[in-house]
Amino acid sequence: MTDYSQFEASTKSGIHADPARIRKKDELIGKVLKGRSSSIRNFILSLVLAVGVSLILKSFIPAVIFGLVAAFFLWRSWGTGVSEDYMKEVYEEGLLVPGMVVNTQPLTVLAIANLVAHGGVPVVNACYNLVVKNLDGAKKELYEKIPCSCFFCYEGGSYHSNFDPHPLYWGTGDQQEIDRALRQVEEDNKENSQDEWEVLKRIARQYPDLGNGEMILLDENYAPFGRKKYFESRYKPLNLDTAQQEYRNVLQGELQPGEKEAGACGRHGKKAAVADAGAVETDAGKEEAPLLTQDIPGKDVYNRMIRLASRFEVYKYISGHCELGHFVNSEHPGLFTYIGDPTDYLKEFRDSGIQLSEGEYPLIYEKFLITTRGCYGDDKKLLPWDKVEFSIRLTVLNGMELIMNGTKIAEFKAQFEDAAYVEELPAQEQEMELHREAVRMIEFLRELKKM
Repeated sequence: MTDYSQFEASTKSGIHADPARIRKKDELIGKVLKGRSSSIRNFILSLVLAVGVSLILKSFIPAVIFGLVAAFFLWRSWGTGVSEDYMKEVYEEGLLVPGMVVNTQPLTVLAIANLVAHGGVPVVNACYNLVVKNLDGAKKELYEKIPCSCFFCYEGGSYHSNFDPHPLYWGTGDQQEIDRALRQVEEDNKENSQDEWEVLKRIARQYPDLGNGEMILLDENYAPFGRKKYFESRYKPLNLDTAQQEYRNVLQGELQPGEKEAGACGRHGKKAAVADAGAVETDAGKEEAPLLTQDIPGKDVYNRMIRLASRFEVYKYISGHCELGHFVNSEHPGLFTYIGDPTDYLKEFRDSGIQLSEGEYPLIYEKFLITTRGCYGDDKKLLPWDKVEFSIRLTVLNGMELIMNGTKIAEFKAQFEDAAYVEELPAQEQEMELHREAVRMIEFLRELKKM
């Protein structure tokens, strides 16, 4: 049996696990035990066949073949053993996490856990969908809170690849111990940026078709970005704009009057600070983005755009030099803006023949021109902001396509903060980095519409 226990849980269940109950009730460990019993039966059968064939045919070759098969099943049964000490460790040494009944037919528990293995990286949570036959001792009611203990599987990089949630009802019949564990989960939940019980409800509503053992990956703002089966090393990226919109729609429906929506304010949840000396911090303070100082038309507008891009850590996308001008059938290093190349940008804009209204300024010029009042399409007529919807589509080779109302208007490369570092990451984490950049770009464009 694979050992997932090589970590120290920050919060443990505090229960006294009962190995006899675990052997009988734990359906995850039960699968392993059944596999071991099956291997033992197959070992005995292969051994009998090896002896019988050798006696009947008086040939050692078939006996050797069946003997090797028997040896394989013996090795397999040995490797799938589960000791009582391990059973207890799962419940006593694993991380205590929230779980919730999200369906009663079939009985389903959705559990959430933080997958971060090493500090200094953005938080990634995962929701694990566990379909069970029974939870002896639980009420089995919709949205009943089910504390779970879990071990993680680590395959390298900054994150665990998956986790196994074991409802505490499988490990003990002592209701008082389970109640104490639940109180601890409630206390820990107060430290989270969002109520994780509500997150579990939301994910269950967003993805009602989740299968047993499937996981939804969530970013630091609890927005879903990936979906995978437990045993898979890579995840399937969710349709980014759809997932984000679903997340916002559900969240806005749950907000009380006066509350603010949780937004993506940077990689580490920190807004960039505006400096008084004509610059604004970007990329979590690693560099400064210069504000425009020359007296030009639209100076204040462009500086607001710089501040906005710095806040969402996408300044590098609007400041890169686009040698090929506005949109062509190849990837740009970023978006084509006045900030990135004032001379070529203004020339392209003048050549477009588009007439702007008083007080309107051009912001981004790719296939379409984006201004402070909306977008100009092929017909060079203004489409006001309330008629414009942006989204991002990820490409195979770490690229992003900017979509406006279903039409691709730009394609550019992802610009990871440290390309050399990213290339060393496991493939799944590279995808996570790409998603984070895409999410920040979407949030930037949403706010751009409010300028």
